[in-house]
Amino acid sequence: MRKKELEMRKGQAPANKIEAGRYFSRAIGHALDVLEILRQGNGTHSLTELTRMTALPKSSVFRILRTLEVTGYIERRIGDRYELSATMAGQVSNGQAHKVANVASPIVREVNREFRETVSVAYLFENHIEVILTVPSPERVQMSNVLGGIIPPHASSMGKSIVAYQPESRRDKLLSTYGIVQFTPKTLLEESMINQEFEKIREQGYSTDLEENAVGGCCFAAPIRSGGKVVAAISVSVPKMRCPNQERFIKAVVSAAETISSKIDQI
Repeated sequence: MRKKELEMRKGQAPANKIEAGRYFSRAIGHALDVLEILRQGNGTHSLTELTRMTALPKSSVFRILRTLEVTGYIERRIGDRYELSATMAGQVSNGQAHKVANVASPIVREVNREFRETVSVAYLFENHIEVILTVPSPERVQMSNVLGGIIPPHASSMGKSIVAYQPESRRDKLLSTYGIVQFTPKTLLEESMINQEFEKIREQGYSTDLEENAVGGCCFAAPIRSGGKVVAAISVSVPKMRCPNQERFIKAVVSAAETISSKIDQI
């Protein structure tokens, strides 16, 4: 949150905008604080958690939640826990996805020029992972991605790079929504093996898809972060016959993901 916004939320007018502070509504400001917490969070929050995070009286937070629920901005889940409504979450995700694609575009094209292979970015939406940017290989034989395509969370390098860093409840939701589908004999299907794969990805900082999604295809991906949270991933997709040296692709996607992440946080 920007310094001026923080000042306004505290009821303090910025030094150069005294007049603005005079008309600032603390009630609306507090409601926006709650929405921001729900926007940034993964999963749901309870009344007690939101009271602690906002440092507001519990009764005030309850009134805010009830108002936001009635007006359709948030939804109440089992156990009196709250999250952004599907409509709000979709609007937020679309805006963030557009931002990620804009920042990533020149870097994706640079990696594409270096390797002459397909380079893509996928983004985490509410209940699926979708390709938001792809630059195809100029080679006659190539691995491809489709813009707008929904990718499997368990059998694609970008899907795995994103899902591995989500809270357990979000991982389960993404996996159950897509389904554990077998694409090739190498697709991971056992829950224990999938969880082991996610743990491995968190330890090494990148993911691979070695013919798990398509026979003869190899993909290498790394997570993209915004505000410290993984929201997307970048990958290089290569025909098996052209990827004897996997390390160079892994190094490239890890470096590209770090660059994109740092640029996103600068905006």
